[in-house]
Amino acid sequence: MKSLPGRRSSPPSDAAWLAARSRGACAEGAVFLHAPAVAFQAPGGGENQLVQTGRHLESHGVRVRLFAPWTDRLESARLLHLFGMSHEGLELARLARAHGVPVVLSPICWYEPRAIARLEPTWMRKAIGLAGWCARSITPWVPSWRRELLRLVDAVLPNSQAEADQLLRLFGIGRDRIRVIPNGVRPAFGTAAPEPFRERWGPDPFVLTVGRIEPRKNTLGVVAAARRLGLPLVHVGEAVPAFGAYERECRRAGEGVVCWLGRLEHDDPLLASAYAAARVFALPSWFETPGLAALEAALAGCAVAITPYGSTREYFGGLAAYARPHRPDEIRRALRIGWDQGPDPRLAPRVASHYLWPIVAQTTAEVYDQVAR
Repeated sequence: MKSLPGRRSSPPSDAAWLAARSRGACAEGAVFLHAPAVAFQAPGGGENQLVQTGRHLESHGVRVRLFAPWTDRLESARLLHLFGMSHEGLELARLARAHGVPVVLSPICWYEPRAIARLEPTWMRKAIGLAGWCARSITPWVPSWRRELLRLVDAVLPNSQAEADQLLRLFGIGRDRIRVIPNGVRPAFGTAAPEPFRERWGPDPFVLTVGRIEPRKNTLGVVAAARRLGLPLVHVGEAVPAFGAYERECRRAGEGVVCWLGRLEHDDPLLASAYAAARVFALPSWFETPGLAALEAALAGCAVAITPYGSTREYFGGLAAYARPHRPDEIRRALRIGWDQGPDPRLAPRVASHYLWPIVAQTTAEVYDQVAR
């Protein structure tokens, strides 16, 4: 059916876009986007980064396709863009280089020794993880599959200068191949209205947290802080199957305080409305690079309480309240500051000026041109 005269058809949903870009005949000369095979089984910020990068690259005239290993031939690609570091990506990078196809990598990574010490389940794994981190800090030239991948690609696209500096320090890669490409936010979050959410769940203010229910996101820490302060909390996100016991503990701790909404699609208008309706957004996790949900909340007008670990300070500067995940007093203090003082009026304009996806996609397209040449 044709669109009515004078009316634009609605853009496809993220799910429809994913399906359309991964089927059909191979697109000769397209940019192939790749994430590990299991990535979209429990999608998070990294998967959203891939989707939004691809969608907004198309608005700049870049042809993109989700790499399908059963039908696509790497030698037909203009360029291969890997999202996340994986053995699977390393094998593809080796093959692409053999065919003369340029490769760029968005590592989407952060190595946090405090997270290793707290989150690894056994003392043996804690010791091995921390020993490996210390050894690489001292001797970054030691061979590893991650170092090979970073040295093999034509350009490395970290999300922040902090991430770039860590990659340089831990893996000894050349600074000349690094191009910092920040994470982005869909402009629609800046114009969302709170009414749809309030009409469904009530007009009272609340603290919002968005993310998977897992120890790294410190869901239990947020729940405990909200309960102690007597603040209502809304959680958007699904449980990670491997952390079923942790989810049950969070739900017990949040009984009578937390509204568990489950997962909402990233382009669901109700998610944007939840950001607009919330009083404070909380993400005191073990690290973020910088946390796409926090950027979205900031653009929507929320006060932000977030972890200092990762690249968060580079994005939010002094316009957010920071709380270390293992310090309950800091989490309560950050929530209270956001609840009492509201958002810094400079925060949303900062995000709108630097971190919208159209801006990010333009920078990414320019890197593609440089690498392809």
